[in-house]
Amino acid sequence: MFERSHRWTVTVGVALVVTATGLWVGAPVLLVAAMAPLGFVAYSALTSAPPVESAITCQRTVTPERTVPGNRVTVTLSVTNRRDALLSDVRLVDGVPDELAVVDGTPRAGVTLRSGETTRVTYTLRARYGTFEFTPVTVQTRSLSADSTYTATLSPAGDATVQATYDPETYPLASQTLPLAGAIPADHGSEGLEFHGIRSYEPGDPASRINWRQYARERVLSTIEYRQEEAAEVLVVVDARPAAAVASRDTAPTAIERCVALADDLTDSLLADRNRVGVLALGVEDAPLASEPRSDEGTALAWVPPANTRRVRTRMRQLLDAAAATVQPGRDHATRDSTDPPPVELIDRLNRRTQIMLLSPLHDAYPVELTRQLTATGHAVTVFTPAITARTTPGGQLTTAQRHLRIAELTAQDTTVIDWDPTDAPDTAFERHTPARGPTDE
Repeated sequence: MFERSHRWTVTVGVALVVTATGLWVGAPVLLVAAMAPLGFVAYSALTSAPPVESAITCQRTVTPERTVPGNRVTVTLSVTNRRDALLSDVRLVDGVPDELAVVDGTPRAGVTLRSGETTRVTYTLRARYGTFEFTPVTVQTRSLSADSTYTATLSPAGDATVQATYDPETYPLASQTLPLAGAIPADHGSEGLEFHGIRSYEPGDPASRINWRQYARERVLSTIEYRQEEAAEVLVVVDARPAAAVASRDTAPTAIERCVALADDLTDSLLADRNRVGVLALGVEDAPLASEPRSDEGTALAWVPPANTRRVRTRMRQLLDAAAATVQPGRDHATRDSTDPPPVELIDRLNRRTQIMLLSPLHDAYPVELTRQLTATGHAVTVFTPAITARTTPGGQLTTAQRHLRIAELTAQDTTVIDWDPTDAPDTAFERHTPARGPTDE
């Protein structure tokens, strides 16, 4: 869009008055004096801001383009002058996604570009969970006299998105499984793909599983067994209570955001391996299609019971979105909330074989109590706790020390606790833990 300034209007008026006065009184000095402002006006009228589309090219580089939530991402915007002439005044603003915070540098610049010259604008964003698209770059050129401007938006070449996910390839599960086909190796042999052992032949064994090599060598019939793969029923519990709304700094994601992000990726991986998966969001009072109606006998729980259907996946996404919406940065809730649901309300709804994955920063005692009661009733529990670095204050240091004590208490109860650095891929932390051996029905 081309615009011309009207700032010389007064100057033209003054010059005309001086010229008229000089002609009226016959004073050549006044005529000469009027020529100076008229010269500026004439020069301004003869110069124009060059069109942005033909004068400027842009390229954006995002490093890394894919990372984990909370990490820093460096963005470099390269701007090149394609004209054969000087661009005396170029002003630009990169289209940073509204959801991301700039933590270093600035996406704005004002530069002068010689013919063929390239300048680079570099700034740093803090990534959040999800995929975010950049908007076009807003560029404005000005004429040398600054009397006209040309403003346009350009879609730069190169990277247009920044993505932050955890995408765990592995996850620790207990041996508490269901008699359904899945991806968890069982301790007994049956139909499957992985070799488990050889036993004596029994009438009725299929011919495809007879060890014909041994029969040809020893004339002894035996049957090959393969390790059976079974499915698990897993309930992913996300701590979205006010006590979990903690962050290391104002621009950093809160523990709730990190737990929701990991829960979203964990449920995808678990469902892909044919497990029955559900989600419970602590601290969410009203979630569409997920909350049970409150009754006189019990407490309403915002949860999606374990299953493996497309409809369940949709409902879990809605519930996780509701959990993420509870984030209230800057609040300090070190004590247990009086609205925390009694653990028995959850236990009464669960199958005996249901495993629990609890995602919580452990900044209060409630997750420890919930884990203790779930374990006491026969459920295998794995606790994923993001290591949120506390602020360097006495209160923050005390919170960190209390968190370490809670981790030690859970470990003493033979609960698998995964203390993970959320700036790294979770697989790094998962690989350090052997899958827990939960109780069985035998």
